[in-house]
Amino acid sequence: MDTQEHLLEASINALFRRYPALCGFTVQEASGLFIGEITINPLAGPHGPKELHGQIVAALGALLDEYPGAGELLRERTFARVLH
Repeated sequence: MDTQEHLLEASINALFRRYPALCGFTVQEASGLFIGEITINPLAGPHGPKELHGQIVAALGALLDEYPGAGELLRERTFARVLH
């Protein structure tokens, strides 16, 4: 795993830790990358889809600002909470 993959994994894991209601989300591409669907568990926390959307965009935007090539790692992916 290279640096961009490690940073992507760390960013995604931090989102799921920070927002227990977040179950998953998709990153899609049309004329750029965008967040497609967001799945939440309303019983797990007070954060709604609009707030989580903004937080996901901010986290991924910060990653892309630092490592523009990370966009290739995000494109057309689904990220989901891992339960153990």
